[in-house]
Amino acid sequence: MDKKRKMRIGKRIKDYIEQSLRRQLVFWLLAGVLFPLSLVISILFGQTRQEMRNQKVSEIHRRMQETADEVDRLLDSVGAVSDMFAYDEEIGGYLKKEYDKVSLEKRKDIYELINYFNITDPLSKQARLSAIYCPNGQVLNFLDPLWDGVEVAERMKEIGAEKKENLSILKWYPLEDNFLRQEPDGNARLGKVVTGMRRIINFSSGNWICTQFFLLPEQNFYDIYRESALELKGMVYILDGNGGLISSSEREAVQEGNVPQSVLELAGQAEEKYFRSRYQGKEYFVECIGLQNADWQMISIVPADSATEYVDRLFRRMVIVMILCMIGCIALITWISHRFLQPVEVLDASMREVYKGNLEAYVNPDAYHGEIKSMMIYYNDMLMQNVRYINDIVEAEEKKKQLELEVLMGQINPHFLYNTLENIVWKSNEAGMPDIGRLAASLGRLYRLSIGNGETITGIRQELEHVTAYVSIQKSRYKERVNFELDADSERLREYSMIKLTLQPVVENCFMYAMENINHPLKIRLSVRILKDTIRFQVGDNGSGLTRRQLEGVRRQIEEGHVREEAPKGQKRRGTGIGLYSVRERIAIYTGQNDSVRIRSKSGVGTIVTITIPKQKQKDKNCQ
Repeated sequence: MDKKRKMRIGKRIKDYIEQSLRRQLVFWLLAGVLFPLSLVISILFGQTRQEMRNQKVSEIHRRMQETADEVDRLLDSVGAVSDMFAYDEEIGGYLKKEYDKVSLEKRKDIYELINYFNITDPLSKQARLSAIYCPNGQVLNFLDPLWDGVEVAERMKEIGAEKKENLSILKWYPLEDNFLRQEPDGNARLGKVVTGMRRIINFSSGNWICTQFFLLPEQNFYDIYRESALELKGMVYILDGNGGLISSSEREAVQEGNVPQSVLELAGQAEEKYFRSRYQGKEYFVECIGLQNADWQMISIVPADSATEYVDRLFRRMVIVMILCMIGCIALITWISHRFLQPVEVLDASMREVYKGNLEAYVNPDAYHGEIKSMMIYYNDMLMQNVRYINDIVEAEEKKKQLELEVLMGQINPHFLYNTLENIVWKSNEAGMPDIGRLAASLGRLYRLSIGNGETITGIRQELEHVTAYVSIQKSRYKERVNFELDADSERLREYSMIKLTLQPVVENCFMYAMENINHPLKIRLSVRILKDTIRFQVGDNGSGLTRRQLEGVRRQIEEGHVREEAPKGQKRRGTGIGLYSVRERIAIYTGQNDSVRIRSKSGVGTIVTITIPKQKQKDKNCQ
């Protein structure tokens, strides 16, 4: 992982922690308390563990040295017994006797010798002579007097009972079955024996007197170190100089009579008295001690874990306690956060709602106490003051819009009134026809619809009726020169409303400008379409239309509200767009829609004005 990536990961972790006070509290509790405490405990545990390892090594060495000394004493006892009876005249008389194969006399003599051995060691504190091989080939078997067959003599000779090169030295042979007993013992440790053999020679004459056999059960050696092996929870092996098994704390090894290859490998590593090694996949302390009275080596193999088992168990308990403490800390943090941080989170969530536009995201201070409650009360008061302030601003803006509407409407009504009066004057020049009365009636109806009940919003049907009245007045002047067509679904439009005096200024422009320089009747068509979210009005005529330059000027006037360009002297200015600007401004002020009015025109073809307003239901259904 490169440095930049580590920095990015670190920054993400830092940002994640700093996003919440609760996360910061958990982090600093872990980093400032639990982690240092865990570090100190781990260091102390490591030192204690090492000290216990050292003590364990000392204990192993002491125990094994005591065991080695005890085994040496056992071998020394065998040597002492061998010396005691090597030249005993009491025994010498039996060594030269010739016995039949099955002889009661031989058995009688063997029991007499056994009684003699008992007299010399009544408490059985010394090793016992197991058998004697006589120069005449006779065998005196003190372990099983009834078993002195050829097999026993052959085994003794095989071991070297008659070999001169063995001299008069006590020699030991590794673990084997007890060949001096006819029936094997069911207990492996009693049935397996370590054989010691010594040829006795007369030092003055050099003649061979006899060969002594000491068959020591493996149990005798195991009893010496059994307690130590159990306490150390390790394994003990006693090997001869050739790697043969003398004794082992492992019963399986005793039963098989063989030393595991792994133990032999450890014995081969024993350049020092003590070392560490891995055995069967685990770490062990290995202690190798040589015996003084035999070419034997005692090997102890103790698991390293047993040296620190107590402190490891204690450490595991401490880990469990620390985990419980951590859980308790988390529970405490949860309680603290509920008690102290949760009100802050409530305030934070409320502020987020306010930021999104919800000015009524108040908090409930009754669930808290002290400074938190006071802070929430002040917060609610501040929020209410802001709401009142915003409402005052909105109300002031609405009043301002109303005044602007009144001003805009005032720009239209005087102009229309002037035109209407002009029509009346023109009509009155004719010979007092009743049309003047009808014209006046239409004018009254028009003003009645214009004034209404004093409200700015009116139903679409009333607005269409207002336009129809206006067209009726104009047709009284132009007669057949003007055709008006209304395309609207009156029933569907019943429930919708719009800003008053929106369509009349558009239709008025048709009469003012579209009839210039045309030789055909002027056709005006007003269509109303209800779309998904809006209502679209289109006022089209087949009048003189506008040139491209005139159209661009009208569009700018609709957007900006004033005339940028004056018409040449002597010519009538075409389409100032002031009426369309008033319509657009009123719709923008009331609905916020700035592109409600669009115009298309072509010179000599005609003009189409499109007005689009949002759908708005009538508040008073009865006002139709």
